[in-house]
Amino acid sequence: MTNVNFNQFNNYSNNFNRVNTQSVNNNLQNEGSFIMKEQQTPLEVLFPKYITQLANTTSELATMNQEQTIKMLKELFNFPKNFEQLLTQLTNNIQQNNQNLALLLLSSSLNFSSLASMLQTGSKEAMANLYQLLAQFNQIGVSLKEEQMSELTKLISFVSATSTNDAQNLKNTMLMYLPWLPLTDPDAFKLDIANKGSDGSRNSDDSVTILIATENYGNLQSDIYKTDADGIKILMVTSKEFPQNIFTQLMKEESIKYSININMDFGVKEAFNKAKNEHRKTQISMNISPGVNPFLLLISNALIKNVHIIDSKADLIEQRKEKLKDGES
Repeated sequence: MTNVNFNQFNNYSNNFNRVNTQSVNNNLQNEGSFIMKEQQTPLEVLFPKYITQLANTTSELATMNQEQTIKMLKELFNFPKNFEQLLTQLTNNIQQNNQNLALLLLSSSLNFSSLASMLQTGSKEAMANLYQLLAQFNQIGVSLKEEQMSELTKLISFVSATSTNDAQNLKNTMLMYLPWLPLTDPDAFKLDIANKGSDGSRNSDDSVTILIATENYGNLQSDIYKTDADGIKILMVTSKEFPQNIFTQLMKEESIKYSININMDFGVKEAFNKAKNEHRKTQISMNISPGVNPFLLLISNALIKNVHIIDSKADLIEQRKEKLKDGES
C-alpha cells in the first residue's frame, strides 16, 4: 500500500510551489497570455477567467459528493472516463479490425500486469497533478482545507495500493467506475477470482456471479455467461417486488449499444419484507472465473449500474410518498 504522510505532503507541496512557479507561469503563457517580468502584476488582473476557473474548482472541492470525488480522482490518475475505454487498454492480444468492441473484448483476456503498472504509474501522476493544482491555487492565495487534502490523498493511496493480488487491484479499479459506492468501505464491494482447476488449467467457462443487496428489493443474484454463439446469457434471481421488465429494457439498451445478443432468464424467490430490513444498504459481491473475460466485466458493470438506477428510483418514489403523507397530516 502506498501511504501518504500528510505533513510530508504539505512540505513537498510548498517546495513544489516555489520551484514550479515558472512552470505554472509557462502553462499560463501556453494559453495565450504572458507574465510581466519587470513588474509583478496580480494574476487576478492578467488572467481573470483562469482565476475564476480555479476558484470554482476550490469551491467544488469543498462540496463534492462521492460521484464528483471519484470523477476528480480519475482525472488526477489520468484514467479513461468510462470503463469501456479502460478495459480496451487492458486486454491481451487486442487488434484493431472490423470487429465490434464486444467481439474484441469477448475474444480477449485481461492483462493484470498492465493493470498493476497502470495503478503504480497513475498514483505518481495523481500526486504530481495534485501538487500542480496546489501550486496554481497558491498563486492566487487560495489553500485547501486539511480535511479536503486528507481525503484526496487517502483516496489516491487507497486506489494505488501496490499489490500482487489481482482481485484487489481489479476491485480498486472497478470502484472508480461505480462512483456511487463508497470507495474505501470494505463491506460495500467484494470481488474474488475463482481458483484454477486442479490441473492448473483455466476454467473453460467464462462466467461472473454477482450478488447485490439492494435497499428496496432484497438480495439479487445474477450469473453472467459467455455463450458458444458469441453472445451473453444472464440468469437472474430476484424478489417478487423487483421490476424485471424495467431491468430487461435497460439491459436491452446495452445489447443494442454493443451490437451483441444478450439473453435473459429470471427466477423469483420469496417476497422481500422491507420493514424488517431497517439497516439496509447496498452491498455487492462478485466472483469471476479465472479467465476474467473483459466483456463480461463490462456487462457486470452495466448490470450493477442498472440495478442501482432502479433501486435509487424506488427511494425517490418512497420519499415523495412520505412528503405527500406529511402534507396531508
